[in-house]
Parts: sequence; structure tokens; C-alpha cells
Amino acid sequence: MTHRNALVIGLLLTLGIGAFTLAVMVGGSEGGDITVDSNPAIIELLPHRGDQVMPQTNVGLILAPGWSGELIRIGGTVIPLDQQRVQNALNSVIFRPVEGLVMDRLPAQEVCAQARYWPVQNPGRTATIDWCFRVDG
Repeated sequence: MTHRNALVIGLLLTLGIGAFTLAVMVGGSEGGDITVDSNPAIIELLPHRGDQVMPQTNVGLILAPGWSGELIRIGGTVIPLDQQRVQNALNSVIFRPVEGLVMDRLPAQEVCAQARYWPVQNPGRTATIDWCFRVDG
């Protein structure tokens, strides 16, 4: 085998390994939410987009460190701030429907939620995110 053939074979093997690695990385992100995955402020939506959930499911979001937020509405219902569990240590904002609150259960249908979030250092720079999920029974 000549030096040239060895170089070509080595190069082809390197390209093949690189292509395989890229395929595994792309395949591993299957089912991700690009709006959340590409957003530096939001770690997770609760429930995830398209999930099927029960009527007493928590609705909210988990934010990255340095960000704060609030739920604006779930379905057509405005969620008062004093009924949201804002946990700064966990960077989370959650509403759980229970009797006596603005919603005692999520309606059995497709429900969309909206939240507002902002950097703690610049609370005037707000953004919103919307997501929908299905409520059973």
C-alpha cells in the first residue's frame, strides 16, 4: 500500500466517523421543542407542547438562572399573580388548578397557555411564549 492510498483511506474513515457522529447527535434531539431548545431563558414548559394531561396538572415554566417570569393566561383565563407559585430558588412559575382558585380544573380540550419572561437585570425587556397541550377528561 502506498503512502497516498493510506492517506485516502484514513481521510475516508475520518469523514465516515464524523458523519456517523453527526447523525447520532441529530437523531438524539428527536422530539425536541425548537422554540424552547433555542431559547436561552426557558429550560422547560409544563406541560410540554402537545402533551396529554389530567385536569389538575401543573402549568408553568422553568426558567434559566438570571430570568424571571409569570403566567399570563391558561386557556382564556387570566391567572392572577397571587395564585401562581413563583419559586425564585427553582426559577419556576407554576399554577395548579384547585378549588377556590380562578380555575379549579383545566377544561377537557386543547388548552393553550401564555407566559411572560424577562432577564432579572433588565425587567423592562419582556418576551412571551405560547404553548398548547391536550387535557383529558
